[in-house]
Amino acid sequence: HFTNALNSSGGSEVGDTVWTTTLSGGVNVPFGRQRAYANGALTHTRYSDLNGLDGQGYNLAAGLDWATVGNLSGNLTANAGRRQADFNTGVSTVSLKNNESYEELRARALLGGVGLLGIEGTLGWRRVNFSAPEFDSREYEQSSASAGVIYRPSSALTLGTGLSAQYSDYDVPSFGQAEPDTSSRREVYVTAEWVATGASTVGTRLNFGKTDYERPNAEDFSGVTGSLYWQWRPTGRTAVTTTLSRDTGQESGFQSLVNGGRTRLTATDFSRVTNIFALGANYELTGKIVLTGALSYARRSVVDSISGRSGNDNTTVTSLGANWSATRIITVGCKVGHETRSASGFGSFEDSGSNCGCQGSVTLN
Repeated sequence: HFTNALNSSGGSEVGDTVWTTTLSGGVNVPFGRQRAYANGALTHTRYSDLNGLDGQGYNLAAGLDWATVGNLSGNLTANAGRRQADFNTGVSTVSLKNNESYEELRARALLGGVGLLGIEGTLGWRRVNFSAPEFDSREYEQSSASAGVIYRPSSALTLGTGLSAQYSDYDVPSFGQAEPDTSSRREVYVTAEWVATGASTVGTRLNFGKTDYERPNAEDFSGVTGSLYWQWRPTGRTAVTTTLSRDTGQESGFQSLVNGGRTRLTATDFSRVTNIFALGANYELTGKIVLTGALSYARRSVVDSISGRSGNDNTTVTSLGANWSATRIITVGCKVGHETRSASGFGSFEDSGSNCGCQGSVTLN
């Protein structure tokens, strides 16, 4: 149940109860030096009162990890998904049905890396679409590439540096533009991962570069972006992950997680810059019960691409939950949470709301 299901502001909050049914499955097939895998989930969402928002979604992921007899290795990944886009985009508050969908392809190759030095290269492609015509100007297709060097002075420390580039092609002109825009992003990056102890790992990536739009656009950006994470297990039952990140809104929704996955926050973050602090913790109360907690804070800088008017907002999200593994195949859990957003200047709206819910799953291996 959501007390503010549409993330509305100004006393127009609408509460609703949402039912979600998900069917998921996957395969994991190792063969020789390779491993192929595929995971998928189909979701049906039904609102008790806001029936016009009922719909289906999905998440698909497939990949191939490969290695040759020598020191050449890499992976190929494909990801796709569809879901209801966020109602409060930071630019406007909408209540319409708007399916956000994306497709991604990525390839990575690494020569060496086992010893002191390694050379890596990546290629990527991404496509983002929205079902609502009001968001046509935010649909884009992006190509990316990077090349770099990895240096391992010890088993506990890995360093890297390289160059990366992105090119985005938008489908429809924004308001005030005669033709669709394009943008290019060029960066020099440095990375580091340090296994401080068996219970603590720290990693970072810093990017030094700029994003330029072909047409006159106030969203041009030049500066430092990147992320920092810390994985810590203070006890055998407790795991804590801390993350700091700074990136353009378009990229913040596709940040890499420390476990290699994706946050998939949202593709409707249209901010010029988004700064995020996130803290998550799990505690194994017993062999069957796990307590969870999370806190995140995001500060965004929003700017109108044509007029140059700007503003800021600050969003805080908290949650507490518990999961119980009743049997080897049955898991149930409940969670409560709260979200609040303050805003100033142009382009964002204040909102707040609480939520509570329970879930149950049956998993067959």
